[in-house]
Amino acid sequence: MEQIKVIAERNDWLVVDKPSGLPTVPLKSDGPEKDTLLSRLGEAYPEVLSVGRNPWEGGVLHRLDTPTSGLVLVARTQRAFDDLWEEQRHDEIVKTYLAVSSKRLSPLPVGFVPFPFGDITLGRTVIRSLFRPFGEKGRVVRPVAEDSPSALRGKSTGIWYETEVEFLGKDGTTCRFSCVITQGFRHQIRCHMAWAGYPLDGDVTYRGLPEKPFGLTAQELQFIDPETGKRVRCVRPEA
Repeated sequence: MEQIKVIAERNDWLVVDKPSGLPTVPLKSDGPEKDTLLSRLGEAYPEVLSVGRNPWEGGVLHRLDTPTSGLVLVARTQRAFDDLWEEQRHDEIVKTYLAVSSKRLSPLPVGFVPFPFGDITLGRTVIRSLFRPFGEKGRVVRPVAEDSPSALRGKSTGIWYETEVEFLGKDGTTCRFSCVITQGFRHQIRCHMAWAGYPLDGDVTYRGLPEKPFGLTAQELQFIDPETGKRVRCVRPEA
């Protein structure tokens, strides 16, 4: 079993590096034997299992999708969890991802409305949308734009989510982007990138190239340390 790498450790919190393919936390219906980032971390730091809002999520402040790798913030005390949860609610926890796409998607898949924000390779772009469930049992999502029909808006989250995208460059057919979010919704970056016409490598759910490694890594976290009140910046070491 692969040991979880701890990137930063304080009395109140940890920043850890989740490998691709490992769930962040179990589902509510899963048993405690489910292999997750939380269960592995709990072997060395058992206190993270007994804090939080839901017992199956422990002190984990935010999830990464199973195929996504990178940094996760985990509270070690209830006080730290409560403070960091409030930070997250007020957009004070900033998450930066590296997104990789080697495919230009055209036309857009069924359920996507036209992309209204232009070519994301021309500079910095803020992609903003609501989300609605889509497909079998709503397992995936589709964006809802400001000019979408009211019937779509009525089925959506009711909350607007933003992904700030910056084009970092191109190597052959492979494009790299920086994606910054605060509060995040399920599949947010994956869906927004596909909507822009650049599905993530390996993300077959949103029509990315199947033979590639999954093209989304949480590279950086910024937040306010609950104990010191100072802003913390954690960066994932280069592999």
